[in-house]
Amino acid sequence: MFWLTWRQHRVAVLSTAAVFLGLAAWFLLIGSGTRGSLAPSALSDCIGLRFDCGEWQSSLMRLRDLEQTLLPLLPALLGVFLGAPMLSRETEQRTFRYTWTQGITRGHWLKSKVFLLGAVIVLLSTAFSGAYMWLFVPAVPDQGWFDAFNQALPVFPAMCLFGFALGIVAGALTRKLLVSMALALGGFLAVFLPIVIWIRAAYQAPLSIPFDAYTADGQKGWLVEFYFRDRAGATYDIWEASRQAGLDVSSGFGSAQLEQLGRAGFTEYASYQPADRFWTFQLIETGIYLWLTAGCIALAYWLLRRKTL
Repeated sequence: MFWLTWRQHRVAVLSTAAVFLGLAAWFLLIGSGTRGSLAPSALSDCIGLRFDCGEWQSSLMRLRDLEQTLLPLLPALLGVFLGAPMLSRETEQRTFRYTWTQGITRGHWLKSKVFLLGAVIVLLSTAFSGAYMWLFVPAVPDQGWFDAFNQALPVFPAMCLFGFALGIVAGALTRKLLVSMALALGGFLAVFLPIVIWIRAAYQAPLSIPFDAYTADGQKGWLVEFYFRDRAGATYDIWEASRQAGLDVSSGFGSAQLEQLGRAGFTEYASYQPADRFWTFQLIETGIYLWLTAGCIALAYWLLRRKTL
């Protein structure tokens, strides 16, 4: 099964390895270059805030663009190009018949492929994540780890496994290559985006302190949101607080408007997750993705055994 799996998926595996290891090498190059050319005092701001990076400025800005576009989609692309074709291409081309007539059961065939390709994904995603975290280390004393959450260990390999497993179950459900690829991408985004936007911040109740105290204390956690309280303790978002204070913010909101809100009795508060919760959040989210992965593999196994192909 190892040789057969390699022959069938070698192009996708080699392409995945080139992308993940190429990015990991780029992270190591940036990390070693900035460490060698910048003073320790400037290195934290360069890596964490992406300014005053000298000759590495363009590379860090390019990395910021990738962090907001391609990097979060890497697990989804594993589902599209590795997971979805694993079953759907076999059923479309009817090549599974050769394997299953050689004394290999459907269950053994699926488990072997999942194990072999899953092991490759874990190794590549761990190398990618380890290199990214090493690059980010100089920013940790001032910024904490939360800004590196999506690409950090162990959650990134778990996300990659989930994307892969989602592609497998999409192929088992549809048995059509293009349909399963689209379903894998859409399904991953349907899980990933709610977690990032709403669920992650609620793993533990955030702390709230006046915003001035938050900045004065140099908090290193994750700033979830800021809001305003009036003298009675009622909470408002920025627009409702401005309306209550009778401010016209149609032309923008700045320090002058903040001062006016303060004179009107409103205090700005920061809602944040402390930096020491990072690893707890990583373990919680890793558990979520691993449970989803197990569910997808179990469903694919059940469908493969029950469906007539």
